[in-house]
Amino acid sequence: MRSLVAFLMIGGGFSIFYAVTTAVLISVLHTPPFWTSVTVFTACVPPAFLAQQHLAFRAKKLRQHAFLIYAATQIFGIALVSTITTRFVTYDIFWDTIIMGVTVAINAIVGFLIGRFVTFNPVE
Repeated sequence: MRSLVAFLMIGGGFSIFYAVTTAVLISVLHTPPFWTSVTVFTACVPPAFLAQQHLAFRAKKLRQHAFLIYAATQIFGIALVSTITTRFVTYDIFWDTIIMGVTVAINAIVGFLIGRFVTFNPVE
């Protein structure tokens, strides 16, 4: 349970950092939205990986290509959330909140399970 709480805190913290940083760069500095989002997201992956490794999963030994697995999981996650949230928007705040909330929750659960049983679980 401790690792799940730490996982959610780390993921939530990096999500807030990503959202605020991207919003500021786009709205204040007028940077290109797509490339700003990609750049900030990419910059968050290595420190989030290290935080998950040391704080959430406390992994001392990693499987080969653990970082690549983590990065692929993150890319899949943002692609899933982006696809769902852009394809199934209803413009009704209640249903859009449900759709986005369920999508983000599924992404978090899948990310945790992949982290727990694959990325940060070394092969003996």
